[in-house]
Amino acid sequence: MSTLLMPYGALTALFKQWPCFMSVFLAVMLGGAGYLTITEPKYESIAELVVTFGDRSTPEVDRTPATERTPSDRREIVLSHAALLQSHDLAQATIEAFGIATVYPKIVADPPAHGTPMDEAVKTFLDNLAIDVGTQDNIISLSLRHPDRQLAPKLVQKLIDLYVARQTNIYHNPHQEFLAKEVRQAGTHLAETQAGLEQFKGQWHITDYDKEVEDLLSQRGDLDTTLHTAKANLAQAQQRQKELQQLMRQVPDKLPDSASSEKYRALDDARSRLADLLTKQSQMATTYAPGSPAMASLKAGITTAEAEVAARTAELNHRSTTVPNTVYQTMQTDYLRTSADAESNSQPVKVLTEQINAVDRRLGDLQKNRGTFNDLSREHQIAEETYRTLSIQFADAQVKGNLNDQRISPAVVISEPTQPYKAARPRKLITLLACFFGGTILAAGCALLREALDDRFTTAEQVAFLLDLPVLASFEQRPRRIPLELLVLGEPE
Repeated sequence: MSTLLMPYGALTALFKQWPCFMSVFLAVMLGGAGYLTITEPKYESIAELVVTFGDRSTPEVDRTPATERTPSDRREIVLSHAALLQSHDLAQATIEAFGIATVYPKIVADPPAHGTPMDEAVKTFLDNLAIDVGTQDNIISLSLRHPDRQLAPKLVQKLIDLYVARQTNIYHNPHQEFLAKEVRQAGTHLAETQAGLEQFKGQWHITDYDKEVEDLLSQRGDLDTTLHTAKANLAQAQQRQKELQQLMRQVPDKLPDSASSEKYRALDDARSRLADLLTKQSQMATTYAPGSPAMASLKAGITTAEAEVAARTAELNHRSTTVPNTVYQTMQTDYLRTSADAESNSQPVKVLTEQINAVDRRLGDLQKNRGTFNDLSREHQIAEETYRTLSIQFADAQVKGNLNDQRISPAVVISEPTQPYKAARPRKLITLLACFFGGTILAAGCALLREALDDRFTTAEQVAFLLDLPVLASFEQRPRRIPLELLVLGEPE
């Protein structure tokens, strides 16, 4: 009660309740010793696995770039491997590999009341199996406790073997037969689409559709430019020809011979006399009257001179010769040359027009069959990509199948199951220390509790503390024992 409030009260209470303290302490220690004596010793075998990722894992034949896994993805993969190690089926297969009578003979000797012995054995196996996954790494530690020190590592090794076989089937199931069938079907479909495309190309004489259309458009552009040039030259030649025809109509093809020789002298003399008479007439008109004999005689002479000039002119025209007109000849030469140019330019226009029409017809045929060609090309491309993808997957499946046959997996054993040399359970030293400290604490608690429930005064300090009064005297209880003198002299009658 109030003892706990007093200086050194706890120690005083412990000494007072010493029998209770020792009883509880000895009971705890005896219980721990009994546990160590009764509990069956178990030996622990430990192994470690590492789960690899990416290029450190199994070989890949897929040419697609590998996706980098995030730390959370890696963590989930490692945990999935750990969960597979703790699966019920894997534990049952491990027990069946050695036999339930070998692994847990006590369960066979004393079957459970509920369930089958195998269920109880699997439960016991999983209870004694510990799987530890690191927080920052991809290492899995597994340990198994078993009463048989020789059988424990064998069970761990068998569990690892079954785990490797199971995870290769789960993570690397290749489906080779299915993929082989799909590759054959894809190859047949690819051959059919390729034959259809080649037949269409042969029918329309197509090698490279886009390249041919591009070449035809380029060719048509060049032909169109050349045609415009030829038409311009033809029009220019035809216009020049028409102009020369108009000029040739205005220019005579022949010219009379020049009148500068002796045969024209008489005409010149007659014209000179006529000119002199006309001059004289103009002079005499100012002096003589128009009807005078002199003017009449002069007019008769003028008439005679005019008749002579006309006669000489007529005679000269009858006797004169013509010469070719050089201007006309030059124009004629130019006309012939222009006609030849027009004829030569008309032929290219015709040929170029036919070529452009042929190109247009070819472009029309290609455009008309564009949809069919695109459909055939698209179908062939899809079939080719499908065949390529399935072929890669089939090759990958073959590699994975070989990996399964060779028992190669991403989970690699880095530490083989250890051979235990001493029992892992129970831990005697730790158990004894725990019983010692636990018994001490429990015994002290029981002693203090018993003293707290006791309402009697045992010391003078308690009376002074509770009643706030001075203590005048205290009488201690002496033990009831016989004095030594009486033991020597003998007890009184």
